[in-house]
Amino acid sequence: MTTLEINKEVALNLSRAIMTGNWAAVDGLLSDDFQYIGDGKPVMNKQQYTYFMKELLCTAMTGMDMQFHRVIAEGDLVAVDYTNLMTNSGNLFGIPATHKRVTGTGQFIREVKNGKVTAEWQTTNMHGLMQQLGVISTPGK
Repeated sequence: MTTLEINKEVALNLSRAIMTGNWAAVDGLLSDDFQYIGDGKPVMNKQQYTYFMKELLCTAMTGMDMQFHRVIAEGDLVAVDYTNLMTNSGNLFGIPATHKRVTGTGQFIREVKNGKVTAEWQTTNMHGLMQQLGVISTPGK
């Protein structure tokens, strides 16, 4: 495998580990100096990111089935366009569980060095997700 192919696998394996709740793999895939920048939140370090994914996102959203539509690598960066089908099983940002199956969409770029993810920049279509959860209305309805 080329370095670019390896970097793609590392970047995707992080998402796969999160979806399956394999927190030991998540820990092993993130560098100790990992930083997450995304969705208007303050920068998160490795511990904050892992806590957010494990204790907040993966308890609110279960049965995740993430599909990777485009995966592009250049140098140390891997860009991914994804769709994540999931069930809103718990409280999400103060919103009670709806038990609806919803689709999250977005893109992220992960920096991979020496087989570990060192940084992630992400954007999520939160407006579309909030519409599906019934928090905001759909225009024209």
